Amino acid sequence: MQHERDPLNLGSLPLVSPLADDWPMIEAALRKQKSRKRIVTLAGSTLAIAATVFLAVGVFIYRPYGIPAGTSSSQQLQTTQVENPASSDGLQTNTLDSLIALSQQLESNLQKIRSQTGVLPTASVIYQVELEDLVTQVDEELSRRPGSVDLWSQRINLMLDLSQLYQNQLRREYHRMASL
Repeated sequence: MQHERDPLNLGSLPLVSPLADDWPMIEAALRKQKSRKRIVTLAGSTLAIAATVFLAVGVFIYRPYGIPAGTSSSQQLQTTQVENPASSDGLQTNTLDSLIALSQQLESNLQKIRSQTGVLPTASVIYQVELEDLVTQVDEELSRRPGSVDLWSQRINLMLDLSQLYQNQLRREYHRMASL
């Protein structure tokens, strides 16, 4: 009859008293882990704020073509045209010609990079399509105003972004192959 109620015969085992309470030790470990998380979060947010400030200062300080802060490139070009009307057409033509040449060079480089790059990840493809749509919009506007220095500069910046996207993919593929 005893076998039916206690099939494993656990009742015959000697009684054991419980060991010391380990909860204070567990609580201390949890507090230590929480403080580590807090420190990592604080350090990460501080680093993000510092990077944001650094980029903002860099963008504010950097001005293309050596233009002082507070003036745009079109204002600088107009000032140059007013100050020296004899050479203003030459300056604008030189600037426009150099921007067009740079745009053509970037486009040919971009075609070479595209041929070397394999399949892009989905997030990169979405970004690539958006950039190419923006280039198409700028090209449409350039067909209406082909002499716009601002539009050519915008097109060059978009082409630089596209080439950077492909170059980053090439770097990822190289690092993936190097790790094998």
